[in-house]
Amino acid sequence: MAVDMHQNVSLDITWRAFLLNPTMPEQGMDRGAYIQAKFGQAGTSFYERITSVGQQVGINFNFAAITRTPDSRPAHHLIKAAGKQSHQVKIKMMADYFEHGIDISQADYLSSIADTYHITSDQLAYAKTTVDNDLEEASMMDIHGVPYIIIDQNWAVSGAHKPQAFLPLFDAAINARAEQPKN
Repeated sequence: MAVDMHQNVSLDITWRAFLLNPTMPEQGMDRGAYIQAKFGQAGTSFYERITSVGQQVGINFNFAAITRTPDSRPAHHLIKAAGKQSHQVKIKMMADYFEHGIDISQADYLSSIADTYHITSDQLAYAKTTVDNDLEEASMMDIHGVPYIIIDQNWAVSGAHKPQAFLPLFDAAINARAEQPKN
């Protein structure tokens, strides 16, 4: 990771909700039908490239295990509701879906995550509003895909990049903070 390559950086990660498929039905859809509708014949080669890149960075994508493409809204609600544990919840859910083919929109799965991370119904209710705000903000910022990384509220990087690409941005953020007047 880029942060491991830079001596003077530590990260405070905030996950924001973004829907790659905002019109996905609540019940999701068959994975094969989804890929055909979204990518046509290019779907197979598209996911082969993702699998190859994933292997290079230690992610073992197993797209063959995925039978349904879920509506990800409930997953986003749980991630937001997890608060300080949101990064752990996000990583767990992504591994469950992309590496194990688990349908992360199923009620029993969502309940299991909520129980494991002690997420209450009050936290979940509040998170739904926060997710809606994230989606509105992404729309206002004209964000159309992920990853979309914002560094120190000043620099944005769209798309996947090699870790080295972030090093100059980390330096810029460090320099900008150093130049801020001290109160």
